[in-house]
Amino acid sequence: MKRARQINSDTQGDVYVRVPSGNLKINYKQMKKSPLIIIFYLLIQTALKASSLDSISTTYNDGEFITYCQVWVNASDTVCSAVSKTYDYQVRYNLDALFPWALKGMNLRKEKNELMMFYFKSTSFNKETSVLRGIGDVVVPGVITIPNIYVDCKLTGNPGNTGKSTVYLNMLSSNGFIKNMKNSFSIIPIKNKANWFVLETHVRFGWFFNIFITQNRFKIIMEWRLKRFIHNLKDEAERREKKISVSSKQ
Repeated sequence: MKRARQINSDTQGDVYVRVPSGNLKINYKQMKKSPLIIIFYLLIQTALKASSLDSISTTYNDGEFITYCQVWVNASDTVCSAVSKTYDYQVRYNLDALFPWALKGMNLRKEKNELMMFYFKSTSFNKETSVLRGIGDVVVPGVITIPNIYVDCKLTGNPGNTGKSTVYLNMLSSNGFIKNMKNSFSIIPIKNKANWFVLETHVRFGWFFNIFITQNRFKIIMEWRLKRFIHNLKDEAERREKKISVSSKQ
């Protein structure tokens, strides 16, 4: 887990701000004399505090896109686990219920997109095998349409458990769109009413889409959707936490 960058001072009164390129040294005596330096110092603290919390990055290696996304959630372990459990149940048995919150704004119902459109139609779940089947269309306007793509994934993990929990979704067989995919979603409690949500996705596309989806296009087509998804879960957890807080004060 990535840790927040630190701001330290030494015995000489110098302040060191840790930035990606190293430590930035600021003389404390000069800080006291110059309001501009003080403002600059405060801006750095604010920026580093924000950047140390939420992050998303994608790397590409030998045909595989690996996206890592983490967000800080101001909600209790119990609430975060309940959100995970709700998502897990609905993705198995009630896909339409996810669109108003977990899949909100992700453009998965054939909304217009400059490069690619998705139509996530349905899911079904086999309790005996723990296999989740998703069905949908993929459209590259004016180029190719692949209707009724079946994606079978093994769904395992411990959604709804308090404490650290991880859910895994691993693709079992390739299709014309995706060659291979594996995902994990983790809830990591940090302190009272604060958790990390961490989403890690590995995906290899079929031969045509492997050529069509460049690293820049991946950000436009996929990465923003992964970011939106994890932020949707965060928003739901914080909404529930706020509702509990308001109820307890009444």
